[in-house]
Amino acid sequence: MKRKLWAAKGWVKNVPLRSSVLGALAWLIAGCGASGPALREPDPYGPRVADCISMPRPLADTLQAQMVPIDAGTAVLGSTEPERVQARRDFGPGGQQLFRNERPLRRAHLPGFRIDRAPLTNAAYRELVEACGTPPPNAELLTEATWAGLQRAFKLTRAYALVQLFLWDDHDPPADHLKHPAVLVTHDDASMYCAWRGARLPTADEWERAARGPEGRIYPWGNSYDPFRVNSVARKAHDTLPVGSLPSGASAEGILDLGGNVFEWTSSPALGQPDAAVVKGNGWDGRGGYGRGAAWLAQPRALRDVNLGFRCAADLI
Repeated sequence: MKRKLWAAKGWVKNVPLRSSVLGALAWLIAGCGASGPALREPDPYGPRVADCISMPRPLADTLQAQMVPIDAGTAVLGSTEPERVQARRDFGPGGQQLFRNERPLRRAHLPGFRIDRAPLTNAAYRELVEACGTPPPNAELLTEATWAGLQRAFKLTRAYALVQLFLWDDHDPPADHLKHPAVLVTHDDASMYCAWRGARLPTADEWERAARGPEGRIYPWGNSYDPFRVNSVARKAHDTLPVGSLPSGASAEGILDLGGNVFEWTSSPALGQPDAAVVKGNGWDGRGGYGRGAAWLAQPRALRDVNLGFRCAADLI
């Protein structure tokens, strides 16, 4: 099965990998790069999964109902220096060097597309596991020894006890997290789910358009940061929430959880980092500044983290 499936083009900026923000997680160490060994996950899927993914199922009526149509038109993308300065204030202590690589404010035409109203849930991801045999994020995939090795490789601070709260029991997600966002999934995992559904990951520009709405808002709900409209560190939940729990944080078109709950994979590559993709949004342990439409990170495609999930998109037909 080919890696880096369904990649999109168009991202030319480069940012340092921020494992302190997303807590980089990969399965094995292999390959090499300019700065030493690169983390890459081997292809664990096998021919059965490849055959399953090669025959995507039609979008079910319920899934179509959960996708929000965005008409073709002009989108507001990027940010101004005053916005970036305010974003660093929103982030708080330690944010002085953040958001410096955002693209300048501009308008661009985007084709029409559809995007999921909310992040993909554990219950929905389990359908792919059952149908195609993809490995779920359970204790067999992510052992304590594996996590310890990754902590050393990436200087991660998350304790394995925290990771265990999100691990599946064999092929079942935690019973109290069925409606929570699916996390601990790599870029390939997310791409495969969307392809199996007859969809794809959104591009970074599509994600930004969805978050900013037709008026080009800075945050999904408006132009000022409000930590209580989203699941972020200010709420002290210390966990994901069921998707859509905070409707006051929705975008102008009713798209949920774009400003918080989990960071989200996009299909856009980070040019100059061949194994990295653009990540958008904000996590349940994140702070202000992130969750803006213009904010982004570059993260290795092999990452797994407890605050990193995804949603799907599709062309508007």
